[in-house]
Amino acid sequence: MSSEPRGGRARSVEGAAKAAAGAGRQALELVAGDTQETYLANLERQLAIERLLIRFGEALKDIPNATLTEIEPHVRWAGPKGFRDLASHWYEDGLDHELIWRAVTEQLPALVSALDAWISQPR
Repeated sequence: MSSEPRGGRARSVEGAAKAAAGAGRQALELVAGDTQETYLANLERQLAIERLLIRFGEALKDIPNATLTEIEPHVRWAGPKGFRDLASHWYEDGLDHELIWRAVTEQLPALVSALDAWISQPR
């Protein structure tokens, strides 16, 4: 049985990394069969991806910056963490899903891979 709570915040840095990687993997699975055009035409998919990226960014906030740099020094981790704030509080015209599509398809796979590699390292 896992020591991490079911829902809510992670109790450890490793738990936060697992939560972030899990949300990232779910997002990647959701868009796996999409093209940009099919993604942009699917409001339900867009809303689901927004929510998963919010979860991704929120989990990253529970990982110290020094650890994120250790996980992948060439990533500006502030971006995904900042997206969480933007997406959570955006009330006007909505988010730019063309940019979100590019982030999910071009950047998220490497972030999830880096998190998974760090998680699998013995401590």
